Amino acid sequence: MPISNEEWDSGRTSDTLESQVLKFLKGNMKAVSFWEIISGLGYGVELSVKNITANLAIQNALDNLVKEGNVTARTIKQPIGELIYYKAVDKYQY
Repeated sequence: MPISNEEWDSGRTSDTLESQVLKFLKGNMKAVSFWEIISGLGYGVELSVKNITANLAIQNALDNLVKEGNVTARTIKQPIGELIYYKAVDKYQY
């Protein structure tokens, strides 16, 4: 698939994994878990090289989005243990 000169110059495409994750989170009004993000982006939880690779890449994207301040992460205690939930940051919040 061809890319634009702008994408060539910047070294990245406009539709990065980070942008896909952020778009998914902005489309949800509620905080969601890592596994809900995986599923929402069309990946499964079955053990396969494709899914394991996607899980690692998505976790890396989430970590970057949290560091950049675009996403917040919060550990929520549940009866079965703790689970991290993610939510897009509303940049226009007063």
